[in-house]
Amino acid sequence: METSNLNGGKLLKNTLQIHLLGTLDELNAHLGLVKVKLPDEKNKNFLENIQKNLMKLMSHVSDVSNESYFFSDSKTAKLENEIDALKKLFPIEYNFILPGKNETEAFIHIARTTARKAERYYAAVSEQTPLCSHAADYLNKLSDYLFYLSFIPIA
Repeated sequence: METSNLNGGKLLKNTLQIHLLGTLDELNAHLGLVKVKLPDEKNKNFLENIQKNLMKLMSHVSDVSNESYFFSDSKTAKLENEIDALKKLFPIEYNFILPGKNETEAFIHIARTTARKAERYYAAVSEQTPLCSHAADYLNKLSDYLFYLSFIPIA
């Protein structure tokens, strides 16, 4: 079975590139669920921007030669800034986390582990096809951001 990418090329459905695209799509859906569960607009808006970035990342993976889909390091810097802000709000001991304090926190951890899976697929695809290194950094920081987001208090 085949599918088409953005530039009209055909790919087998079981390629690493298609697995990456599917995982990014899955991550985007999980983030949508988290977004509707969050109590505050600031975090909802930040998650929506992440979702838009993931759509751009999916476009990049589907059409690697189109530079308009490349990431700049400023996207990763925004994630890092938000991580730093969350760290200040919620001093965290670095232990293993047992998800399930509440429904929203559990959904965030599902998104976090999906982001880690996407990062692994991104690394695998990058070994075959050169991809934007800033996007790899972004995926790495995204799972960190979701880890810290999981500590926000939910009423």
